[in-house]
Amino acid sequence: MERPAFYQLTQDDVYTFTDRFLALQKNATSETLNLSLIISPLDSIFQRYELVLRKERKSEYTAKLAAADEVRDRAYLALRHYLVACSYASLEGYTAAADTLLSIFKRLGWSMHSLGYQNESSRMGNLIAELQTDENAALLNTVQATAWLERMMTAADAFEAMFQQKLTAEAADDTTSAYRLRKDLQQQIEMNLSWMEVQQQFNKSDELATLIKQVNELTANTMTTARANSTRKSSAEEE
Repeated sequence: MERPAFYQLTQDDVYTFTDRFLALQKNATSETLNLSLIISPLDSIFQRYELVLRKERKSEYTAKLAAADEVRDRAYLALRHYLVACSYASLEGYTAAADTLLSIFKRLGWSMHSLGYQNESSRMGNLIAELQTDENAALLNTVQATAWLERMMTAADAFEAMFQQKLTAEAADDTTSAYRLRKDLQQQIEMNLSWMEVQQQFNKSDELATLIKQVNELTANTMTTARANSTRKSSAEEE
């Protein structure tokens, strides 16, 4: 069966996918196909996820994190676009230096700014670490891009500080965060998919085959939409 690439999905994407996934399973349940064994645990986690997600949408940190991420994204794009411009500049050493630096961006993720918060943080941290090596720092100095890197680092630090404030506030709360519940949700979805595969392998039925086909279509549509949204975001920010 097809598996969703959860790292490419937003919290809302995960919510929508799970909601529809559960609906397909519930609609497929019959006298000859009892899916209660896998529906019940997933439904329980999903209900908790839904409540916490609604609560976090109202959280003061939701808007603050979005704003900090916007600043971080713009700083990243500013550095990246500047290096692209340098790669075309008719100045001694600029093209070679810029091309080498841009190869790092491409290797670590050209559109990392369109990823989820933590995935972006991880990739941006790796990018900053590589750009700060002596060799790459010299190349940045060659194209006078050091200040652009420092601006991106400042924006990245500000976002991480805000994110840590959010985590601290959540730790003091007696409810579980949507991020933590999302992991449980993903794990249960994987278990449901695996259960369906095993059942169809050893106890085939037309009903289950139809459900598997519907779930595969849901997964494909979900990923197509998520990637299209990511592409539109990247295109809008690059204009």
